[in-house]
Amino acid sequence: MKYWKGGAGLYVIKKQWLVGLGIFLALVLALVVTVPRPEESITSTKPNTVVDSSLTTAKNLGEFRLMREKNRSYLIESLKELGTNRQAAEERILKILDFKEKESFLEETLKARYDTDVVAYLQDTQAVVVMKKEEDDKIRLEIRDFVAQNLNYPPGKVLVIFK
Repeated sequence: MKYWKGGAGLYVIKKQWLVGLGIFLALVLALVVTVPRPEESITSTKPNTVVDSSLTTAKNLGEFRLMREKNRSYLIESLKELGTNRQAAEERILKILDFKEKESFLEETLKARYDTDVVAYLQDTQAVVVMKKEEDDKIRLEIRDFVAQNLNYPPGKVLVIFK
């Protein structure tokens, strides 16, 4: 860190470093404000109501999986760099890691039960499950009930998408 020791033992941050920090924080704030989050935009369990472009633009499950991992990695790196509230950032990172563990459990369980590729994406207020299968309302309801019972999500906040 670049700083110099001023009179009376005070440390003064150089103007360049302060400007750089300000630009960084402005970019992070702009991303937080402008990037849509699925938990804010999804209100139904029908795929045609999805507003978040990352869910609808993924052409296959591998692409959806890649988008999920990129979003998570970016969020974790942003939390590590902010450092303003270290405890809150660490708690959020632990929560994200817990989501990843639950996603893995959900994916493996559903793959075994329905014999198809599955991607799960869990967030604070919503769960998204994408299956490589023909649309089936019976399976949609089974998955909603399973997620609601095992992962404590309200059934109305479980979105099941068939690709």
